[in-house]
Amino acid sequence: MKKRILAAFLAVLMMLPMALGILAAEEEKEKINYVKAVWESKEHRLSAMEKIASSPDGNLELYVDRGSGEMGIKNLRTGDIVLSNPYDISSSTLLTREKPYALSQVDLTFTYISTGETKTMHSYSDCFIADQAKIETLTTGNGIKVYYMLGVQDTRLLVPNKISVEDFEAVLSQIEAAIVPEIEAELQKKAEQTGKPYTEKELNAKIKERYNNIRRKILGAYTLFDPENFSANKAAAAIREYPICATTPIYVIQTVGSGNQFIEDYLKKYTNYTFEKLDADYKKVEEKGIDDFSTAARPKFELTATYEITNTGLVATVDAGSLVYDTTLYNVKSISLLPYFNAANAQKTVKVNGQSVTTTDYGYTFIPDGSGVLVRFEDLYAENNTQVKMENAMYGNDYAYYQVKNKNTENLTMPVFGLSNHSAKTGFLAIIEDGDAMSTVVSNHSTAYHSIYPTFSITPSDVYDLADSFSGGSSSSKKIGIVAEKVYKGKCTVNYSLLVDDEKAQAAGLEKYYSNTYVGMAKMYREYLEEKGAISKLTDAQINKDFTKLFLEAFGSIKVEEKIATFPVTVNKELTTFEDIKSIHADLKASGVGNTSFILKGFANGGLLSKYPTKVKWQKVLGGEKGFKDLLEYAEENNFDVAPDVEFSYSYGSFAFSGFTNKKYGVRTLDNRYTTKRIYYAATQTFERTGGVAVSSASFDYVYEKFYKSIEDLEIKCLSVRSLGSDLNSDFDEDDYYTREEAKDEVVAMLKLLKGSSGNKSYNLVLDAGNSYAIPYANAILSASLDSSRRREMSESVPFFGMVYHGSIEFAGNAFNMEGDTEYAFLKAIENGANLYFTIAKQNVELLKFEEEYNKYYSVSYDNLKNTIVQTYQSYNAIMKDLQNKYIVDHGFIDATRVEDGGAVDSSLVVMVEYEGGVAFVLNYSSYDINVTLPNGESKTIAPFGYVRFTK
Repeated sequence: MKKRILAAFLAVLMMLPMALGILAAEEEKEKINYVKAVWESKEHRLSAMEKIASSPDGNLELYVDRGSGEMGIKNLRTGDIVLSNPYDISSSTLLTREKPYALSQVDLTFTYISTGETKTMHSYSDCFIADQAKIETLTTGNGIKVYYMLGVQDTRLLVPNKISVEDFEAVLSQIEAAIVPEIEAELQKKAEQTGKPYTEKELNAKIKERYNNIRRKILGAYTLFDPENFSANKAAAAIREYPICATTPIYVIQTVGSGNQFIEDYLKKYTNYTFEKLDADYKKVEEKGIDDFSTAARPKFELTATYEITNTGLVATVDAGSLVYDTTLYNVKSISLLPYFNAANAQKTVKVNGQSVTTTDYGYTFIPDGSGVLVRFEDLYAENNTQVKMENAMYGNDYAYYQVKNKNTENLTMPVFGLSNHSAKTGFLAIIEDGDAMSTVVSNHSTAYHSIYPTFSITPSDVYDLADSFSGGSSSSKKIGIVAEKVYKGKCTVNYSLLVDDEKAQAAGLEKYYSNTYVGMAKMYREYLEEKGAISKLTDAQINKDFTKLFLEAFGSIKVEEKIATFPVTVNKELTTFEDIKSIHADLKASGVGNTSFILKGFANGGLLSKYPTKVKWQKVLGGEKGFKDLLEYAEENNFDVAPDVEFSYSYGSFAFSGFTNKKYGVRTLDNRYTTKRIYYAATQTFERTGGVAVSSASFDYVYEKFYKSIEDLEIKCLSVRSLGSDLNSDFDEDDYYTREEAKDEVVAMLKLLKGSSGNKSYNLVLDAGNSYAIPYANAILSASLDSSRRREMSESVPFFGMVYHGSIEFAGNAFNMEGDTEYAFLKAIENGANLYFTIAKQNVELLKFEEEYNKYYSVSYDNLKNTIVQTYQSYNAIMKDLQNKYIVDHGFIDATRVEDGGAVDSSLVVMVEYEGGVAFVLNYSSYDINVTLPNGESKTIAPFGYVRFTK
């Protein structure tokens, strides 16, 4: 019996390795090739993921695939599924090499300090595929924390430093066999997109050219040692250095280090070359093994990210402070977050009645470009724009850089973006909560997918013309690159809130939801800001029910050169005095303009190009301090606003002994120079510098104390600090470095001081543009964008800015008298709910032409403008006064026909906007008389650039 038991036990032991082998094989079998994996639907993809967490209200579930990092969110009420990455990558039209990228949640772009070469790593292809990621459930139970190791941990390059010509040609043949079909597919696809097919001869020539370029690039890293083809002296030297080459021609690598990693990339991707084969090849050429040529520092980056489910969607955070890498070898340029979140299909194949049909999703990405803009998928498809990538930096240009890119474009003032996929009936609005000042919104449209996502610039870099270094130098195309050592170490957080299709919401009986439209996005963002306390609805007590606000920017004084006794002397000349403000107010009030707000620009510290406000000295030529006090009393008695304009962001000079100097407080560039603001001039198509030196926001608290002491005894209620709402500059001072995000925090601190956070007086503030971080402190906004940049790839402008802020903050677009098309501007004011705004001067307006920064103000004479101001205001006030604190609740584009011939009008030119209470407008931006049928059933004829107001 004992023998039988022992025999059985031994049999089990003998079977154990086999069993373990079977288990190992099963585990290997279960490992998914995510690039080639076929998922039939979102539901099928979700079924292969692990449920991680539920939202606090239990309506949303978060799933994750630990093998790829992909995530899914399921709405239990509607059945909607939103994925972090496309489920149909295997069948997509992406190139083979691009497919792994579409599986990533984090992309990291870096440069090699030694060469300046830029490379991007992707969380799937450079982390998950090598099992270098770690996923933990958060202790809060509402999500996951992911530890990414991007790159490879070993330091040995799979690159032969010495190899026989025969062996290397065999390797190159493998590369050729694998890469030629890929090149051919790429060329054929490009030909289809352009509609210019290749002949067979042309195609073969192109393929050969592309492959030969790759071959030359690889062989360019090597030197050939083949004595048979050398001169006698050269052959003898070669044999002395490498004796093996006397019988076996060899290739020897030229340079040491990771700069040769591109060779390894080709070998790993297109051949079956291994370290074992490398060592075997070394033996053939009498190479001892691993040496300095095949050992090099490898790019490796560690960082963490968290993904948390909320009642509205997902909050994704990359911690830039968690980045670990060799800062002596690399600079991290940027991190992109969830680049394919809820991506729409640009081209897909579906079955219709058993037949394969190629189709595309329809919908749009939303970019907060200016007032807001849509990029419709179907428009790009119709125009064959299959490779479109739009990148918009948040909050416009940073003038601490030499490079400024926004040429004749509108800025992004709201840190949001969105995507609405009408085919899949899903969408989202994303709000950048942390790192917004470092971000760029990328709307990407390829042959395979439409997506939109943020990229965060971690390390600043810059280039400039060498000609700028020399006095009188001519422009040169030669550039020099500069990179700062300090990186942004804060968080990059994006809050993704999911939208719901109206029909699905009704079927699910949802009372509260956000529609899968840009209107739903605007409502979501407005309520988000209300919940944060950033905005609140204007009360009836805060508005004048009979009159909308009219903003008037008045120019004070200007310095001009005059001759006194033949000597040139600089004097201040009045443009508008304090007494003039009183008379203009009285004049307009008598003409029916009952609610004015004056911004006094250039009334102190030297005029329009004023000295930095460490103190405030009112211009004597305008009436001095007494004249200003009299104006304040008059404004109080007559119930209108007077806001002196103060420039904190730029300095045109300083008072002696004030403690403020450009040297001490000026913004520094990366090469430690001072910088100024630059303005794009369409006529010259160049950026031209203004005279004001940019001031570091780090100095604001110091300046505030001095400034406040100069005005605390005056009964000032309003201040115009306009650039604090529009301009945001880093400071690369070697001793006191401020990233743009840190500069934003300093601007916010200054705004808080002006609102009385230190216990001093609180002022009503007028700001420019309305960058989101300044919104909580703004009482009025001027120069807000009421239109988009209108780039060719963009579809329609939408009044997203107005849909978010109208009814909560009074704002206006550009000065009406500075608009090129006032009829268009008037309609845009209605569409956005914007107030009217004019720039004026009462006297000596001809003197403005002598000042470079103000010579564009050729139409500011109040006497000439009065009738225009009154007539425009009365027309606007009549239709908008009862809507001042009413939200915009709907917006759309409607069909119309031309009166002349009954032809259809481009629907993007006929707009309907609806306010609370059912009051709506149809606006005709076309140059035709049109016929429209209103939503209430009425038929109307509208003149070119006309409108009709109605009640739904």
